[in-house]
Parts: sequence; C-alpha cells; structure tokens
Amino acid sequence: MKITVYGGTNNKEYTPKQMQACEKLGEYLGKSGATVLTGACRGFPYYVGKAAIKHGAKVLGYTPGMNLDEHIKVYDFPTDGVTDLVYPKVKYPTMSESFLRRSMDMTPFSDVVIAMGGSWGTFGELLMSFMLKRTIILIEEFEGAVKAFEDAYDFFGARDINPAVHNGAKIIKVKTVDECIQKMSKLKV
Repeated sequence: MKITVYGGTNNKEYTPKQMQACEKLGEYLGKSGATVLTGACRGFPYYVGKAAIKHGAKVLGYTPGMNLDEHIKVYDFPTDGVTDLVYPKVKYPTMSESFLRRSMDMTPFSDVVIAMGGSWGTFGELLMSFMLKRTIILIEEFEGAVKAFEDAYDFFGARDINPAVHNGAKIIKVKTVDECIQKMSKLKV
C-alpha cells in the first residue's frame, strides 16, 4: 500500500509532542510494509519519512527539483528523509508550478493520504486527493490546513444538494497519531 504524508513544512519550531508523533507514525508505516510518499522536503513529512526508513520502509520523495543538484542547491531540501527521489519529467517556469506539479504527480499513486497541519500547499494537496477519491486521514492535533480542509468539507457538504460532490472520497477525522494508527490498522495498512 502507498501512503502519502502531507503536512507542515514551514514551521519555525516543532514541539517535542509533534516530533514524537512523527516518529510514532513513521515507525508504524515502516513496520507495516507500506511505501511512503512525501514531497521530499522538510517538516512533518520529512520526520515521518526518516522514522519510516529507520523501520524498514521505502520512502519515495517527489521533488520539484529536476535533479539531485537542484533538489539540494535550489530548493535546499534534505535527502535523508527519503530512500529514492522522483524527479519531474518537465521543467516548469516557476517554483510554484513545480511544487503544484510535484503534488499532481504524487497524489494519483496514493492509496491513503495522511495530513498533518500544513498551509496552502497541503490544502491544495488535500483538495486534489479529495477529487481523486482517495482515503484521507486528517490528524486534527496538527491543525493548519487540516482544520481549513475540514471546515471547507463540512461547509460545502452541508449546503450541497448534489451527493456526487462527495464523489467517493473517504474522509477520516482523527484527533491524534495514535488514533490514526488505529484507523490504518483497520484499513490493513
């Protein structure tokens, strides 16, 4: 199973509780035999990826960089949170387009998406995951884009008379990483 981890990458600080949650999720994913997909960047996905590798997972990092040199020098992204980098096939004119394309390349290969906080990029990835009918686990303790997506989902869901809008995506709201792991074990992850 392929599990994509989206989440906060621009935090100035990470609390010990958040770091423990990332380690716990990464350990679970590593031991479960899942392949983990991330944006090959910093933040929560990076820490989950590092822990997953430590526990035996393959972690595919979808980088906006065209090659390793660009991944490191232009984007200033680490390499130790992934086992393999996946490079784009086309060079895009702007960094914003490169980041969007990275997410568009990664999301269709996800069986389950896990969201931990985040900002605009994570919100866009969640919307894309919803449109692609993925199972999405929103970990509420990380707030950020997770909270904004929950609010948007609830807002439109309450007002929309067209049931097709919910299109088969499965939204699972959990409070903590522990609850996320419990839900994933029921999904056979």
